[in-house]
Amino acid sequence: MPPAGELIVYRNFESDEVFSGVTALIKAERAGATGEMPAESVRRYCDCVEKMAAAAEGLGIAGSVWRTWLARLLSQRENAFALSHERRKISGGTMLRLAANDFDTLYAYMNYDFRALEKKIGVDIGGCLADFTPSSKKSENAAAAALAADFAMASSGAELMAAAEKFYEERGCGKFALYCGFRWDSHERGIVPAAPIEKITLSDIIGYEEQKKIVAENTDAFLSGRPANNVLLYGEGGTGKSSTIKAILNECAQRGLRMIEVYKHQINDLSTILDAIKRRNYKFILFMDDLSFEPSEVEYKFLKAFIEGGIEKRPDNVLIYATSNRRHLMKETWGDRADKDDDVHESETMQEKMSLVDRFGILVRYISPEQKEYLRIARALAEEYGVDASGEEFELGAIRWELKHGGFSGRSARQYVEFLAGGKKPEE
Repeated sequence: MPPAGELIVYRNFESDEVFSGVTALIKAERAGATGEMPAESVRRYCDCVEKMAAAAEGLGIAGSVWRTWLARLLSQRENAFALSHERRKISGGTMLRLAANDFDTLYAYMNYDFRALEKKIGVDIGGCLADFTPSSKKSENAAAAALAADFAMASSGAELMAAAEKFYEERGCGKFALYCGFRWDSHERGIVPAAPIEKITLSDIIGYEEQKKIVAENTDAFLSGRPANNVLLYGEGGTGKSSTIKAILNECAQRGLRMIEVYKHQINDLSTILDAIKRRNYKFILFMDDLSFEPSEVEYKFLKAFIEGGIEKRPDNVLIYATSNRRHLMKETWGDRADKDDDVHESETMQEKMSLVDRFGILVRYISPEQKEYLRIARALAEEYGVDASGEEFELGAIRWELKHGGFSGRSARQYVEFLAGGKKPEE
């Protein structure tokens, strides 16, 4: 059996503590070392077993914990072979032959019988390595769990490689294969998964059919490789702007859509984010929620240049979807209007402030519902939550609720129904 040191394409596996620890113990046992292994080997083996068992428990996978760990590792790690297969089919090339040799090695490791090793170091795990049973079948990551199941069916290195290629072609590789929602972490200087994400669909958002259609059609064009626009959803709070964008992600993730949430104070990091995603074979939406700027804030100038005015062309796989309570994103006061008398080039100053919103090709307005529509939303939500909405008291309670909770909106309706679903009655 080739040693782990001969891995070429998957050489970064060796930086994994469990993989390097287990393979080192396997090589020592295969080398035919005599006598008892040192206590350090026992400690290393037990540490590795603990980590592998925890991973198998989290993924909800029965069977070999070592095989589960290898599947998890392969789904997480990126390399030239994985990236070349990311959501596309590749045939031929030297990299393919190098990967084939690696999969023969990995297959041999995956099917190693740990009983010989346990006998040598004097440890009895009770067979859990080969026949682990999770307490729940509910998986923290369905993609990695599916890959582990495919690995279990492989009877050769070639079949193991075929399972990996299938995973790469359908899901991609690394974190973008395992998750669909992300956020930019300024401290880590990286894109990190945002999990779990809210499970909401467009049908869960009651009303606003035209608005949802506009956003959905633009996203469909984007995913289909047709021209698409940056989108600004603006209007009153609680009307479903952010929920619409989250629903779009849930409904389009299988088509390769990924979303990265970026906060206003992180706008200066947009170029770094772009460098990390522009060559990936996914479609990315940079999501900026509740976007607006005070007169003293100058980040809007950077965002304006980033969207359209810089020397580097915006990648075809990136769009910006933003929400705001302000149509023009910029705060304007009566004092600003009074200052116009001192501005020699008043029109140019106003154009400078308003030009950011022009970078969004599609503007979608969300207005607060009238009372009739508000009550219709509340009744529909009541049916969803199993709350009785047949009596007059339900409508009166809904109206009293909105008076104390921000007016007519889908958010107020949902909060009211959830309040009732919790078994309480609203105060008079």
